[in-house]
Amino acid sequence: MVKLFLVVLLLLQPYLTTSNFTSYHETKKSRVVIKMIHYESIKSPFYNPKLTHEDRVRKMNQRSEARISDLMVVVSNVLKKDVVEVQIYPVYGAQFLIPLKIGTPPVAQILIMDTGSILLWVHCGFTIGGEASPAPLYQNADSSSYVEDVYCETSMCDFMTLKGTCGFSRRCDYTLNYVKGKSQGHLASEVVTFQSKNGSEETIKRLVFGCSSISLGADGCSGVLGLGQRPVSLVSQQNYTGFSYCIGNISDVNYDSNALVLGDKPIIEKNSTPMFMVLGKYYINLERISVGNKFLDIDPSIFKRIDYNGGMLVDSGATSTYLPEIAFKKLKEEIKSVIGTTLKEVAKGPEQLCYYGDFNHDLQHFPKITLHFAENADMELTAENLFHKARNDHFCLSVKISEREKLPFSILGVWSQQYFYISLDFDSMRLSFTRIDCDFLFD
Repeated sequence: MVKLFLVVLLLLQPYLTTSNFTSYHETKKSRVVIKMIHYESIKSPFYNPKLTHEDRVRKMNQRSEARISDLMVVVSNVLKKDVVEVQIYPVYGAQFLIPLKIGTPPVAQILIMDTGSILLWVHCGFTIGGEASPAPLYQNADSSSYVEDVYCETSMCDFMTLKGTCGFSRRCDYTLNYVKGKSQGHLASEVVTFQSKNGSEETIKRLVFGCSSISLGADGCSGVLGLGQRPVSLVSQQNYTGFSYCIGNISDVNYDSNALVLGDKPIIEKNSTPMFMVLGKYYINLERISVGNKFLDIDPSIFKRIDYNGGMLVDSGATSTYLPEIAFKKLKEEIKSVIGTTLKEVAKGPEQLCYYGDFNHDLQHFPKITLHFAENADMELTAENLFHKARNDHFCLSVKISEREKLPFSILGVWSQQYFYISLDFDSMRLSFTRIDCDFLFD
């Protein structure tokens, strides 16, 4: 029934919606479903067939922990008022890649998708730091569609995060300083083409992007696709009133249906909750947690957003879900109570919970754990959202502690987002989540 409802909405969207945003360029608003490639997927240029499942999980968690570490630095700087705004360098925690083509003739690129960044930028010419990219280097001088048409003292250039300055011929030079690394270059316009899983393409004839001459820390990728809601972002430039994405089984290297959906108006289901932005990142309000029909005895105030504390960050880079220590301990205790002595626990320390066995088999009858968000939006998580196979002989809980002094908010990680169609609508400032098969989006 849900699938049929989504089909009808997707078909009717172009006729039912209009945009209220002002675009920097004339745009085409047709819906495009873009394939997202998981970093460890067989379709990824970084795929290593020699790695075991255990190796890949360890790499995913290492990238996730690096991203969390960067988040802690950003929070610390903001609380100390050392900086107005710092972007998290997305490659530290990159989980999904976006293939696209840029320029005329088109040059294939592989970009990091990051919901917490604001700019689409690529290595331009013989970039310092871009030599390790598996994709061909984009040479802006060789592209007939490349135009330097973003000048000083424009809204694009004056946007404070980019710290735009006047360069040669009054072009807009920028420097994006991340926690680790940076992108430095100038803003320009180009033709950009996105690819879908079924081979179809969607071309944006004129998109402002960062032509990066110095790109430090990109770890072999061609650049970054930022999906933050700011004037220079792809989403804002194209008059998109939001975006959606669907994440499937990230443990299966052959899974090929992760999707980013742009264009039209995002589908916001009844199961939606208010969304708010802090430093260009998307948050929602968690209120309660239940295991089966039992609500955990957790004071809702520990989740409440006050200034830079509380709330739940919806993130595309962190693998695990992070909860305040009190909530984590209550959840862990209840899970241990439900499982009882039917499975043998693996000794891992107080901040982890692991069991010998196969969760797909041994937890078939495990009750759903529900995250209850503001305004009665419930996200029901199955065992596959809550646990992951760590080694061949055991599995672990995909939830960790967010230490209030270092990471004063919760995080909804990628493991928990598996098999959900997540929509972010900027007009209503709401986020919805619907459990679907991501394959359906490419039908």
